[in-house]
Amino acid sequence: MADSFAKKQSIKNKALKQKEKDKKKADRKLHNNKGKGFDSMIVYVDENGHFTDTKPEPKLETPVVRSAPRYFKKQN
Repeated sequence: MADSFAKKQSIKNKALKQKEKDKKKADRKLHNNKGKGFDSMIVYVDENGHFTDTKPEPKLETPVVRSAPRYFKKQN
């Protein structure tokens, strides 16, 4: 029995969708981002609040020397 025009179009559309689906699947497989290391996921924030991939250089801070509070009496 002969296929109708609508059935032929339906078969053609299914084949086209499957072809696009296979193309997307191959593209996802090619550009797979899973399994990368933890270091590639880390993002640092600089002093201006912008995100960067490089680790900032540590600042050399001088310690603050504080004197004793005034309400403590010195013992001789």
